[in-house]
Amino acid sequence: MLPQMTGRLLGQNTLAGGLRTILNDVIALHGAEFGNIQLAIDDATLALVEHRGFDRPSLYSLRRVAKGGSAASARAFASRKPVIIPDLSKDPALAPYHHLARGIGIRAMQATPFIAARGKCVGVVSTHFANVHTPTEIEMETLQQYGFVAADFIISKTHGADLAAIADACFQQLIADAAA
Repeated sequence: MLPQMTGRLLGQNTLAGGLRTILNDVIALHGAEFGNIQLAIDDATLALVEHRGFDRPSLYSLRRVAKGGSAASARAFASRKPVIIPDLSKDPALAPYHHLARGIGIRAMQATPFIAARGKCVGVVSTHFANVHTPTEIEMETLQQYGFVAADFIISKTHGADLAAIADACFQQLIADAAA
């Protein structure tokens, strides 16, 4: 599946098209019902730029996530390693998010950092599941390999750009789409 995912991504000409492709392929890889991508807008902050399945309150709660926060994406960003949570209700660090997760039907998740060729973390992709779930070892290995390609794609489309401004524009589009 990795060669097909890579081919679809490298066939995209825009950041927006690439982000949609990344998220669609990672959700399909994991058989997940929900997902999101957050870009690193600086060394300490992730910003939501793409999602599937989240409601407006959840989008606002994920708009900006601090590296030192308790969110799974923040932990993946800080550790530069995947964070897998098979049952959200059993993760006390996520207590501030439990009501949001229950409200949209999320029971499990994983968050994986996108690490570029030079070692920089450029963002995190998360997939969310309606039932208690653990992705397989091969799914996670495939995602980590795809993450290198995705990171380099994101850098190629954002090099020298104001990442906070890009993230804000993406977020405004997500909110507009959620209202429609």
